[in-house]
Amino acid sequence: MLLAAELSQHDIAVLLVETRTDVDDRPRAGTVHARSLSHLARRGYVPSVPPAQIPDAAGSAHRTPFQFAGVAGLTISAPAVEPAPIAGIGQAALEAAFEQRAREQGADIRRGNTALSVTPSDDGTMVEVHASDGTTEYTVNARYCVGADGPRSLVAASGHFPSVETPATMNAISGLAHAGIDGPPPGWNSTSDGWTMHNPNPIGQGRVIGMDFRGPAPDRTTPTQAEYLTMMTQILGKNPDLTAISHLTRFSDYGRYRSQMRDGRLLVIGDAAHVHYPLGGQGLNTGMQDAFTLGWRLAEVLAGTAGQACLNNWSRRRVATAAVVVGNTVLQSRMMNPAMTDVRDAVQAMLTVPAIHDGFSDMISGQFQSGFVTDLAITDQTTHETTSLARLLRSGRTVELRTDDDAPRLNENDSNRISVTGQISPAPPWRAALIAPDGYLRDSRA
Repeated sequence: MLLAAELSQHDIAVLLVETRTDVDDRPRAGTVHARSLSHLARRGYVPSVPPAQIPDAAGSAHRTPFQFAGVAGLTISAPAVEPAPIAGIGQAALEAAFEQRAREQGADIRRGNTALSVTPSDDGTMVEVHASDGTTEYTVNARYCVGADGPRSLVAASGHFPSVETPATMNAISGLAHAGIDGPPPGWNSTSDGWTMHNPNPIGQGRVIGMDFRGPAPDRTTPTQAEYLTMMTQILGKNPDLTAISHLTRFSDYGRYRSQMRDGRLLVIGDAAHVHYPLGGQGLNTGMQDAFTLGWRLAEVLAGTAGQACLNNWSRRRVATAAVVVGNTVLQSRMMNPAMTDVRDAVQAMLTVPAIHDGFSDMISGQFQSGFVTDLAITDQTTHETTSLARLLRSGRTVELRTDDDAPRLNENDSNRISVTGQISPAPPWRAALIAPDGYLRDSRA
């Protein structure tokens, strides 16, 4: 849905085939991290810092405590000119917001439709997608096909997308339930046989997860209520006191990332490109960042203003990011294994070293990805109006900023870019810069 919104903002004809008829309301990630919040602010999905506050906020940071491998001790920070280090936004709410914008911009979103086959043309110029609306089958010819279609991606299976895998070592079941007085305690809770995680809901079902480290599940079937209760009993060592159980899903610490995310006219993002142990919402955040960084590049390629190398470069950068995310989740799983307390103790000791702690913090929050331009206040020398970089980027267009009339002009042939000359605060290390629609620096001159 996010990629459909990004592409349709550039007047790209988009068809989205989605099997689900409604927003997916199963318990999913609800933690949005700093880098994703910055992206969301640059499209107006969440508020950005008011321009007048940016000069005073520059150079300072906001901080909030977070967990690593279920244990407190990590602090996530973000520049004070950005929205926040962390925000609680449910995946379903994000999906609904992205869908609404995509539809408003003219994207053709076909819920209740299922892709049956994806076939690149022999000459490599088109992709044939065969789909069904449940009654009638139809065929669509597209210039590109992007698979945001989950771990068992049809798009990935239709092309060459080699992968790097880490086998599962544990089994987990997540669900919604009412917890009684003797139920799992709130938050993260370790036992001799595993972990529970309980997000209480005072007015309804809360999210309750059981994590069993005795070994992986023998299959990937949908868990039953009996299996869920048996697992929770094993982990807690007592009756779990859970009722009104629903929305059961299974996961593990299996990790995989595609070593390329583009094969000709086929591309993969989100879970189709990388899957891992779901800790801290990193899958949700990495998937959104895939879409934010791909959308404008694919739009430029389709418009003929960028070449295929643009997509290859995107693939390399996103693969490197996915490898880091999968790697840190594998580490967290090992730390949570009751049989590997030595790993947990060693990493927790390392996190007391400030530089290591800050590196882990940036890794979890997505801020380890270099080149992002934090928000700036810009006072136009002609209109004398003050705005911010985040607000300029809401249109999804590249922004050229110049500190004075003598500063170099960058990419003057791009008539679609937004160009502003004036006072910039905080003062940047360049006199002219091109900032891509996703907020990353494209070019700069002193």
